[in-house]
Amino acid sequence: MVFVGPCCESGDILTPAPGDPGGAGAALGAHARIGDLVVVGGAGAYCAAMSTINYNSYPQAPEVMLEADGSLRLLRRRQDPAEVWANEV
Repeated sequence: MVFVGPCCESGDILTPAPGDPGGAGAALGAHARIGDLVVVGGAGAYCAAMSTINYNSYPQAPEVMLEADGSLRLLRRRQDPAEVWANEV
């Protein structure tokens, strides 16, 4: 299983193979399953500071912080599609 982003761009691979950032991606192994929650530590242009918000009408992703004690803290909620569409009039 390889993680890719939603933008259908050639470099939209969140799990690149070591030394080959533009390649087909590195497999995560048999332990990853569809529906699992995954923490992506280096999300590149998907991070809040770099993202082109609502690119291709895709909602802004929620942001969660992994605390030192292992708990998760919501920093930004998932954007409602109606909020995206309101800007496309």
